[in-house]
Amino acid sequence: MKNSTKNIILVWCYRLVCLTTLMTVWGCAGGAHVIPDVRIPEPLVESFPLTVGIYYSPELTEYIHDEKIGRYGRFVVELGDNQKQVFESSLGAVFDELVTLESLEDTGVEVAGIFNPSIVGVNVSIPAVTGSDYFEVWIRYDLRLLKPDGTLIHRWLVPAFGKVNRRDFGNVMERSNNALLQATENALRDASTRMIINFHPNLRPDKVSNWINVPRSN
Repeated sequence: MKNSTKNIILVWCYRLVCLTTLMTVWGCAGGAHVIPDVRIPEPLVESFPLTVGIYYSPELTEYIHDEKIGRYGRFVVELGDNQKQVFESSLGAVFDELVTLESLEDTGVEVAGIFNPSIVGVNVSIPAVTGSDYFEVWIRYDLRLLKPDGTLIHRWLVPAFGKVNRRDFGNVMERSNNALLQATENALRDASTRMIINFHPNLRPDKVSNWINVPRSN
C-alpha cells in the first residue's frame, strides 16, 4: 500500500512538472523580439484644407521597448520604423497635406501648425502571467499640436491597444513571437484610428476647431 501511494504521488508530481513546463513553453518561453511592419488602409474621411507639418524626433523613430517579464524572458518591440506609417495614415488623412519637418524650429515650408508626437509608455502582457489566452500590447502617445511659432494649441494623450488569442497561433515554439507581432500591429492600427477620432466634430476641443477655423458640433 505504501509503495502504491508513493507511486501515485510520484506520478502526480511528474504530471505537475510536465504541466508547468508545458505552460511555460506554450505561454512564452524565451521571450520574444518583434519588428512590426504594419500596413494601415487609407481611411475614408473628409480632410481639412490645411497644410500641416510633423516632426518625427529620433526618440520616436528609433523607439524600442525592452521589458523583462519574470522568468519568461525579454520581450522587445521595435516600434520606431512604423511611426511614419501610423501618422501618415491618420493625420495624413485628416489634413490635405502632411509635411515632414527636419526640426521644430525651422519648418522650411508654410504650415498652419506642427504636430510633435512621442511615445510615453508601452506595456506587454502575456498569457503565462495573466492566466488568460491573450497577448496584449498597450502603447501610449503624447501628441502635441503647435503653432508655427512653437505655441502649444492642444495636447492629446492617446492610448492604443492590441491583442490576439494565443490559440490562433499553432506552432508552440514560434507562438510568442508571432502573437506579440500581431498584437503590436493591432495596437498600431488602433493608434491610427484613435488619432483620427480625436478630430471628430463632437470630440475635438474648441481651441482645435478655432485653429482649423471650423465650428465644433454640439
